[in-house]
Amino acid sequence: MIRRRRRSTGAVMSLAVLAAICLPAALFHLKRSDTDDASRNHRHLSILAQRKDDQHIPNDEVILSLLKAFDENGAPIPPTQISPYTLDDVISILPTFEAVFGVVIYDPSTDKFILHYSNNMRWKGGCHKLVGSFQTLAHSLRTMFPERFATGSGQPELALAIASGDYPEVNLGSASSFATIRRNRNCFIEGTSACVPSDLAPVLQFGSAFKSPKIFPSMIAMPMPQNNHVACFETYAAHQEICRMHLPRDKYSPRGLVFEETVGVGWDDLIPSVVWRGTDFSYLHRFYPRLRQPDFEMDVGSKLEMLRSKLSQPPATHLTTIMSHDNVKVAATLAMREVYDQLIPRWRSVIWTAEAEREAEEKQKALPKDSKEVVVPWANMKFASAMHAGFKTPPSKIPYYQEFEEHGIPAGGEGMSLETLARYKYHIDIGGGGGTTWSGTLEKLGLPGLLFHHETPMKDYLHDKMVKWVHYVPVKEDLSDLKEKFDWAESHPELAKQISDNATRLVKSLGTQEGFSIMFNEFYETPLRTVVEAYQPLTKRDSGWLDAMVNNDLRPIMQCSGYY
Repeated sequence: MIRRRRRSTGAVMSLAVLAAICLPAALFHLKRSDTDDASRNHRHLSILAQRKDDQHIPNDEVILSLLKAFDENGAPIPPTQISPYTLDDVISILPTFEAVFGVVIYDPSTDKFILHYSNNMRWKGGCHKLVGSFQTLAHSLRTMFPERFATGSGQPELALAIASGDYPEVNLGSASSFATIRRNRNCFIEGTSACVPSDLAPVLQFGSAFKSPKIFPSMIAMPMPQNNHVACFETYAAHQEICRMHLPRDKYSPRGLVFEETVGVGWDDLIPSVVWRGTDFSYLHRFYPRLRQPDFEMDVGSKLEMLRSKLSQPPATHLTTIMSHDNVKVAATLAMREVYDQLIPRWRSVIWTAEAEREAEEKQKALPKDSKEVVVPWANMKFASAMHAGFKTPPSKIPYYQEFEEHGIPAGGEGMSLETLARYKYHIDIGGGGGTTWSGTLEKLGLPGLLFHHETPMKDYLHDKMVKWVHYVPVKEDLSDLKEKFDWAESHPELAKQISDNATRLVKSLGTQEGFSIMFNEFYETPLRTVVEAYQPLTKRDSGWLDAMVNNDLRPIMQCSGYY
């Protein structure tokens, strides 16, 4: 059940900053309750600030006990439990998905793996990830279980359900029933109960999956369809070689991971800011359809004009003072905070950054004129790119972002390599389209700084190895506690460093035979073996499965031998 949302309780700016500037922020509330019906609608659009996941800061003793309880291999993963299932059980999953879902058949008569897609499902952009996952799966099954998939072995057919994409494209209901869609959407967000039948056949989800196992009990989070994730598992299955992208970065592994020794900067010398660079992208749009990117004219420009009209009265010197360049930046920042709850998380981080910059500017002004100290904003989270005309483009070249920049909203920032990011003390992996960052979490865990992990309704397979307050500091989905967690880390440097060191050890273990073999067994070999062994074949052999495909409007879209 969705709960009415409270207004964000996150700090806006220090009272000292607002008092020093003396900007009449109350003007932004003029007649809001009478004229802005949209604001009332947004009160129930999201449950971000009230998720049941408890992200409070435990006391030092609890954190220390947690740190002692785990080794570098992270949390142990319990064996996958799967009930026996049939081809009919696989086909019965079809109504649960809207797109990016396929049925894989191994046909012993042709010794081929065949991917089927429903004629009743949309073919969309994310389907290329489904196709890539299928190809990898076919190769891995052939490599890992040669006795099961061998010509002339007399083995029966196999049916598997696979899905992919940024996150599961589950069916939310008929477009004609908004109440049903809203109820289902809330179910998938809250994670307190099953949203699909609990006895569904297993679904191998190559991509972000639901964090709560209650939502879709038979969904198995598999490595994401990227070169540094599922491709690394495929390589290990075939050659028992560690993927170079999991090794320390050097001339032999130019795309490897970055650690403290890579950049030669220790904890005490790191820049004390929360840094993030990434792409301006949607966030779980099917589940949060009304979270949005800001509109400059509606959210900032119109409010500045209203403020100017209220102040355009004698004496003119008062207007000149109140609307100086610096104060326009503050006014724009306050205007953005007004719509904080309506925006996607990555834009919320931009608001935190704007407020941090305003605060740092005031502190800088308060220093003696001959002081050489430079006040560093506590937040430095900006977009390094955005999609424009079909291409990733720097924000500095896009007029939309330029308007925000001109008014002190630091939406765009310079791109940063992992080596540059490694010079900062705090990192955050703000979820994108699928609610997670795929590669970003792994990379940032290895950096010498501390990771503030963005807790969302979604997870990647690697998240099951990570333990809060052992490998990362959790941050709420709406980012409302980010400043509080930053302040905690600054006031507890020894604990923060221990957490960071634990995360680094976990990531470094992936670059060893022992560490990666554990990951391979837990997240790849065991789930696949369990799914294969749980399948109950048809009593009718010799392509008897074909009738089931035709009768359920499934068409073959690709076949693969699985051989290299």
